[in-house]
Amino acid sequence: MKLCLLSPRFPFPENGGDVLRINNIARYLKSKNFELVLISFYEDEIRLKKEYFALYDTIYMIKRTRIVSLVMSALFALSGRPIQCGYYFSFAFLKQLRRTIKQELPDEFVSHLLRMVPYLELTHQQKKSIVEMTDALSKTYGLSAQAKGSVVKKLIYKAELRLIRRYEKYVVVHFPKVVLVSDADIQYLRANCGEKAKSLALHTNGVTCLPAIPKTYDKRKICFVGNMRTLQNQDAVLHFVQDIFPLIKKSVSDAVFLIIGAEPPESIQNLADGKHIVVTGFVDDIQAAVSECSLAVAPVRVAAGIQNKVLVAMGCGVPVVLSPLIAGAIPELSDGENCCIKDDATSFAKECVSILQDSDRRAMLSKNGYEMVKRYYSWNEKLKGYEKIETLL
Repeated sequence: MKLCLLSPRFPFPENGGDVLRINNIARYLKSKNFELVLISFYEDEIRLKKEYFALYDTIYMIKRTRIVSLVMSALFALSGRPIQCGYYFSFAFLKQLRRTIKQELPDEFVSHLLRMVPYLELTHQQKKSIVEMTDALSKTYGLSAQAKGSVVKKLIYKAELRLIRRYEKYVVVHFPKVVLVSDADIQYLRANCGEKAKSLALHTNGVTCLPAIPKTYDKRKICFVGNMRTLQNQDAVLHFVQDIFPLIKKSVSDAVFLIIGAEPPESIQNLADGKHIVVTGFVDDIQAAVSECSLAVAPVRVAAGIQNKVLVAMGCGVPVVLSPLIAGAIPELSDGENCCIKDDATSFAKECVSILQDSDRRAMLSKNGYEMVKRYYSWNEKLKGYEKIETLL
């Protein structure tokens, strides 16, 4: 069996939850004896490495240029289609897909995220395709109006919301399998799409655990993990730094906050003070960076789906304090047993202080969180049956 995967950005290095997920989907498909063809955009020059071809048998890369992206974004918006679909639309990409279909005859296709779906429409491959939607974007965009951050970005999100909501409904109805990582997002889309929403499938995120919980860690360090180009991660970090971290430092004066994630914008880089706040940017080994911390925080206020940052930290044996918004996507979470779930800044800070100062409580949360993730969140278990398409159209 041969499968063609369409990706909006090259999935190496694994510096964000989106590429981590799509590469683990690819690893699962390889274990099912699929031959994988990757067609991907790239921006900066990439030197193909041997390990890339251990995962993808054939790789085609299409250069994405900013000017073309902006022009196509405007054209898509004027035609009533999502701006992001236009931003990632290229006739060169479409030409390569058509060539691949003709020469390699793929049995199935995977669109990584909603933004790549137009290519499958234009080549009439809907019945053979899986849409890896991951999250209900309209839900996230609806929450984005509450976020702190760029006014321009929030205006774009607001304009995009109506287009995304309509396009999501179209995709759910016209494609045989649409994958999400959260049951809450599936219920949300079912409520919006009605009885025609038969294509929705749940395949949650998994995680690769460390072989054992590290015995040593820095009792001062708190970390946040996430790709910093996204509005929801920027908002979470700003919320923590402005509203929560000052309360923590009243009790733990030498606390250090690490912001771990690729592409931090200037607003995040400027938070670094050389003493209490460190912005690492991209790190080669996220597990190593996280496992040396006393706890991880996820005060996310704008999000949909499972937040991989929670699973990664627990898989490193690091306790997590998180917001109720994202806790609901992981049903095995239990406040006070394998994590801490708090909403307001005061109670969130209080839990952080408790973990930093009470090594026995930290050890209990660490052990329970690690065992929960190891038991329920292996990638192979969560992706079982991913390749199966039942034609319901």
